[in-house]
Order: sequence, then C-alpha cells, then structure tokens
Amino acid sequence: MGRCFVLSKISVLRYVLIISAALTAPQAMAGEMTLRQGVAQALQHNRGLAASEAGVHRAEAEADAALGRMLPRVDMSTGVARTDSPLGYFGAKLQQARITTADFIPSSLNRPGYINNYQTRLGLSMPVFAGGALWAGRARARHHADASALNYEFGRQQLIYQTIVAYIQARQTAAQVEARANAVQAARKRWQDARALHKRGMAINSDVMDAHVHLLRSEVALDQARDAHAASMESLSLVLGRETLKDRLVEPSLDLVAGLKGGSLQALVDRALEQRADLRAMLEELDAARAARRQSRAGYLPQVSLVAAQEWNSETFGLKNRNTMIGATVSMNLFAGGADKARIRAAESDLLSLEYRLADKQQQIANQVRQAWRSMRTAERRYQSDREALRQTEESLRIKTLRHRQGLEKTSDVLDAQVRLDTSRVANIRARYDVMIARAALMLAAGALNEEVVQ
Repeated sequence: MGRCFVLSKISVLRYVLIISAALTAPQAMAGEMTLRQGVAQALQHNRGLAASEAGVHRAEAEADAALGRMLPRVDMSTGVARTDSPLGYFGAKLQQARITTADFIPSSLNRPGYINNYQTRLGLSMPVFAGGALWAGRARARHHADASALNYEFGRQQLIYQTIVAYIQARQTAAQVEARANAVQAARKRWQDARALHKRGMAINSDVMDAHVHLLRSEVALDQARDAHAASMESLSLVLGRETLKDRLVEPSLDLVAGLKGGSLQALVDRALEQRADLRAMLEELDAARAARRQSRAGYLPQVSLVAAQEWNSETFGLKNRNTMIGATVSMNLFAGGADKARIRAAESDLLSLEYRLADKQQQIANQVRQAWRSMRTAERRYQSDREALRQTEESLRIKTLRHRQGLEKTSDVLDAQVRLDTSRVANIRARYDVMIARAALMLAAGALNEEVVQ
C-alpha cells in the first residue's frame, strides 16, 4: 500500500460519509433515521474510530521520519565567544585573518587580553552507507504505517457491525415495547371480560383474580421493556458519538446486508483469508519484523558518512573570513559487549512469534466464518419456526376466546393461551432481529462488511 494512497483514502473518508448521509436522507422523514444513516453517522462521529485514525497519522509521521533520516541534513548555527585564553585568542585571531608580527611577541602570546569571535557555521552531513540499517528502518516504519491503516480499516468494519447491532437492538426493544403494550391491552380486555362474565354468573371469583394478576404481570413486563428500550437507545447514542438520540428508527430490511446470496461457505472462507484487513495488517507486521531483523544485523557492518561545513569568523557580527571543510567518516563496531548479537536474537524471536501468531490468526478467521455461517443458518431456521409458532398460537387463542365467550372454555385456559401468544410474539421479534445480526456477523467475519453493503 502506497503512502499517498493511504493518506488520501483516510482523509477523504469523512467527506464520503457526509455525501452518503446526504444521499440517504430523503429515504427517511424528519426525525427518523435509517440504518444506513446511522452507520454513516457512526463512521463520522465515533470517538474511538477518530482516535484510531489519529494513530494512523502518527504511524505515517514515523514513516516520514524514517525516510528523512536517509536524506542529507543541513544545520546552521551562530554564536559569539569572548576569551583571554592564549590559545583561544590566537586561534580566533587566526580565523579572523588578523594575525600580525606583533602577535608573535612572547609577552603578547602569554597575556593576549580578551578577544570577541562571532562564528556562523553552515554544516552538511549525509549518510552514505549504514550497512542497510537506514533502508531497513524505513521499510519497517512503512510496514508499520500500512499495518496501522489496515487495522483502522478493520476497526471501521467492527464499528459498522457494532452500529448494526446497537441499531437492531434498539429496534428490537422498541418492537417489544409495542408487543408488551398490546399485551397489556389484551390483558385488560381479558380482565374486563372476566368481570362481565362473573356478573352474568358464567365465571367465578378466581377467574377474575387470575385475569387481574395476568394484567399486573403484563404491566410489569411493559415497564421492563421500556427500560430495556431506553438503555438500548443510550447504547446506540454512544456508538453514534451523540449525546442523546430521539430519532425514530426506521425498520431495517431483513436482508440488511448485501453480498450473502449465492455465496458458498468455502467462498466466504477464502474471501476472509484473502481480504480480512486485520489479517493483512498482521502480514504487514510480519514484514516489519523481517525489516527489524535486517536492521539489527546491520550493526556488524561499517558506516560511511560525508560531512561538509563552512564557517565565518569575525570580531563583529557578520559573514566574514570564510573557512570551508569537507570530509568523510568511516566507523565500524568491533565489540559492543554482545549487545548487537542480543538485538539480533530479539528480532528473530519477534519474527518467530509473529509467524506462529499469523498461523493461528488464519485458522481463527476460518473458524469464525464457519461459526458465523452456522449461527446464521440456525437463526434463520429459528425465525421460520417462531413465525409458524406465532401463527398457530394466534389461531389457538382465537379459538379459545370464542369458546370462552360461549362458556365452553375456562378463563385460566384462555389466559394461558394469551401468555403463550405474548411469549411467541416476543420470541418472533427476537428471532427476526437475530437473523439480521447473524448475517452482519458473517459479513464481518468474511471481511466484507462496509458501509456500501448496508441496505
């Protein structure tokens, strides 16, 4: 991954998200928010993702610094010194080109007095050969920067999944509040019917009491559902990076992510092993470890540098009496107490550790895709089962209600049927949203979850 590509990709993301939110805005009325808009808001405002983006910029800066260490360095300094040291006096006067015959008189040499020397220096240094350490350091920093960008990309995918989960849980709890509210209305109607039948002599006191207890329990369940919905909305607000969230959430489609239809399990596993950003980031870290090993081995090779300098020395401030120097330095480590050898061992150990972790990561990703696939299939079958169970419990309650009105069914049996229906409705709601979450989890495991696939 090229440096310019990484920077341009990250810097443009926020503008893409703003445009995406603008394009999806007509799909929802004022005060409403679709899942796609929620994802766009999370990617734009989530504080954790913003912190991760700052880490990418830091890694890019370190890569630039590694490149800068390979380029020539120019330094400029200026200063003034005042001395009465015989050697310093004679040297300063010599650099200022002011030596005369009188300066060689012993009394003048021994007690010269004070002299001012303004010195301005322009220096140039450039590494020519460092045993490959500089090139290896640059490669290491570059791989770290690319790994950071890939980890950021996977963090975006995880945030999309977290947004989907939080959004769906908020929608699920809202649907449960509605179901519980309907259950309270139905329980109140049962209680009223039981009292009416009691007045007509067709029900006993225990029937009325059972209906009243059922109403009370339904009201408690409604309060619990409302509390759960408030908590889920707060969780969604945190993911979106907002203080509060009062928008009505639009019901998402059951097929809320594109890309699953027609894909086999093995195709998803192969895609994950090829495209998962966190796996690619680990491959970049492996390359960085190899570069670190090359960098540590360079400690045994000689280092060659070029140096050049130009100085100006004057009794008063100014660029006068120019002196020029150019040269080369060669240095080589002959013995460092085993420190270089220890650094090589440490680098090789880091590389070996990463190789083992990479093999584990590949197996973990394949397992994650298979597990997500099985979870999705189970969720889909459970949803089909719960949907059929809901249909049958509705019909069972309808029949028992008719029989109860004719005095052919006990009140307790009708209440039991009502409880089963309430339970089936909640289970059906949960099963429907579990399918959505399972499909999003499979896309995340396959490394294919991004804002474009959210429908």
